[in-house]
Amino acid sequence: MIDEICVVGFPSRLGGADTELDHQIRVWQHLGVKVHLIHTAQLDHNCHLMGMAERGCVIHSPCDWNACQGKHVISYCNAGFLENLDEISSKAKSTTFVNCMTWLFEKEKECHRRGLIDFFVYQTDHAMQKIAHDLRTLNSDYRPRKINPYFHLDEFPVIHDRDEDTFRFGRLSRSDPAKFHPSQLWIYETMVAPVMKSGVMLGVDAGIRAKIGQEPEWIRAYPPGELSAQEVYRHSHCIIQATETYENLPRIGFEAMASGSLLIVDDRGGWRELVQHGVTGYLCSDQRSFVYYASRAAYEKEERLAMTQAARSWLESKWSLESSASDWKKFFCELAEFSRCTELVN
Repeated sequence: MIDEICVVGFPSRLGGADTELDHQIRVWQHLGVKVHLIHTAQLDHNCHLMGMAERGCVIHSPCDWNACQGKHVISYCNAGFLENLDEISSKAKSTTFVNCMTWLFEKEKECHRRGLIDFFVYQTDHAMQKIAHDLRTLNSDYRPRKINPYFHLDEFPVIHDRDEDTFRFGRLSRSDPAKFHPSQLWIYETMVAPVMKSGVMLGVDAGIRAKIGQEPEWIRAYPPGELSAQEVYRHSHCIIQATETYENLPRIGFEAMASGSLLIVDDRGGWRELVQHGVTGYLCSDQRSFVYYASRAAYEKEERLAMTQAARSWLESKWSLESSASDWKKFFCELAEFSRCTELVN
C-alpha cells in the first residue's frame, strides 16, 4: 500500500467536494498515509480554520507542482487540477480525479482524451454509470473505481432541543438556480402543520428570488455563507428540499441525518442512496408528495423522531470509518503497483 498521497485542492466546511475531502483525509490518516496538500488558490481564513497542519498534513505553497514529484496525486472536483494537469501528470506517479457531479467537465473530457487522468473515483454506482459511456468513448483506457465515502459524525451531533412551538424546516445549497425548484415556496405555503410554520433558507440571492419568488415573512432567507450549516440544522425539524438537479451524493444529506433533521427530498439520484423511504426520510416524486410528507412530518412527531433516530443509525453503519477504510486500502494497494512512467512506456 502507498504511504503518502498528494492532494491538489484544500479541505473546507463549504462546498460538497471540499467537505468530503476533509472527511476522507481522516480515513487516509487512519490508514497511516501521509497527506500533502497543494491548494490552487491562496490560503484564506476558511483554510486556516481547518487546522490541517495541526492534524498532521504537509502544507505546500499554492500551485507548487514540484511537490507532486514521484507521488500519487488525487483531486476532488478541482478546476485548478484539470487546468494544470499537463505539468502535474509529468511529475506524478499517478493521477486520480474524483468527480462529485453526475456530469462531465469539458476540461475533464479533454484531459481524459489525452490520457492525463489515470483513475476516476466515484462515490455511487449511478454517478459512474451516467458518465462512463462518454469517458470510454473518449479514451478506452478508462479506470473507474467506486469507493464508499466516510462521513465524520463528530462534527454534527444530534440536536435534541429544537423548539416545538412551531414546525421548523430548512433548506440549504449553493445559490445555483437549478438547485431550487420553482415550486419550492408553493410547497412551504401549501403544507400544513398543527402549529405555526417557521423556515430557514440558506443560499438565496437575487437570482434565486427571480426564479422562485419572494419568501414570506415566516421564512428567513440568507445569502450563501451567512449562516453555518449547523445553524440551519439546529433550526430545522426537517430539511424540505426540492430541486431540478440530479444529485450525486449530497453532503447536506449526511449532515442533516447526523443532526436529527428529517430529510424530505427528491426521489432520484443520490437521495435514493441516502434515504430509505418511510424509514429514514421521505422521497418525493412531485410537488404534491412534498406537501403530503412535509405535513405528515409536522403532525406525526413521534414517527418523525423515530425516523431521525433510524437515519443516524443508518449513517453510522453504512458510511463508517471501517467501511470506507476497506475500500480506500484496496485502491491504495492498486496505486502502489501503478506508475505513469511504466504505463506511458507500455
